[in-house]
Amino acid sequence: MSMIRLLRRAALLAPFLALATSAVVAQDQSASDFPSKPVRLVIPFPPGGPADVLGRAIAQRLSDKWAQPVVVDNKGGANTLIAAQEVARAAPDGYTLFMPLDSTYTLNPALYSRLPYDPVKDFASISIVARQSLVLTATDRTPFRTVADVVAAAKANPGGINYGSSTTSTQLSGELFMRQTGTRLVHVPYRGASEVLKGMLSGDVQVSFDGIASNIPHFQSGKIRALATTGPLRSPALPDVPTLAEAGLKGYEVVMWNALSAPAGTPRRVIDKINRDVVEVLRRKDVKEQLMAFGLETVGTSPEEMDATIQRETTRYAPLIKELGLKLN
Repeated sequence: MSMIRLLRRAALLAPFLALATSAVVAQDQSASDFPSKPVRLVIPFPPGGPADVLGRAIAQRLSDKWAQPVVVDNKGGANTLIAAQEVARAAPDGYTLFMPLDSTYTLNPALYSRLPYDPVKDFASISIVARQSLVLTATDRTPFRTVADVVAAAKANPGGINYGSSTTSTQLSGELFMRQTGTRLVHVPYRGASEVLKGMLSGDVQVSFDGIASNIPHFQSGKIRALATTGPLRSPALPDVPTLAEAGLKGYEVVMWNALSAPAGTPRRVIDKINRDVVEVLRRKDVKEQLMAFGLETVGTSPEEMDATIQRETTRYAPLIKELGLKLN
């Protein structure tokens, strides 16, 4: 090929090379300058609950760290579907973040025949930010003081004990409990943790599988008893309460987690910056102590670790949900 032809080809390619170079530079600048405007953090629950407390604790520290407001936007309802669908459609620039519950990605695909989002294709993982064990509780209206008491009463009177729950994870906890103990309890669904508490205090349900935080005032008053937690280890928020595994249900484990995600397509450099800053926030002593009061244990994983957790738990729970016949329309 002659020198003249080489020069002509180089001249033709120059604009495309310049465009590609400018795109790379722009991406680098967008990551290094991020954020240059307010960031929206979408939480799929109403204000006041543990997920909201967690989101606001992180948002406040990131606002200080970034010198930009991180605005919490509560979008509760439909088992987190409303918020997830909105975030999935948002611009992939890092300025819309999402704090899903584990069930958003791991349980909903098996529960809904028509899911308005794809948990893998529509989101970019950033980090699992906190975990929490659930707790099996009983009211002071019952004689139940141990797990063994509940199991004995349930076997003596199948279907005679009502249990309350407000999320798929808490219902699944009850289903696993019945399967492992060979008992039959009557499931009573509620719209939220506060409604479960009302049912417990009114006597409509005798036991429940619920989050720790909303029950703590009633544990202290004695109105509700904590019988066992669902995690592999005792919760630091309830160190004197045994796990269900310790109480005789070998291998029993249900742990809920909250995470941080962005719309799919968000630049990896932006994802990495958010991850570094969030993990640093989660390691702070004041943040750990603030969230522990709500039964939340801070975590802080890499995006890859979060992806692996989603895949592992989806594989674990999807067949069980199908076997139990759990379905939501």
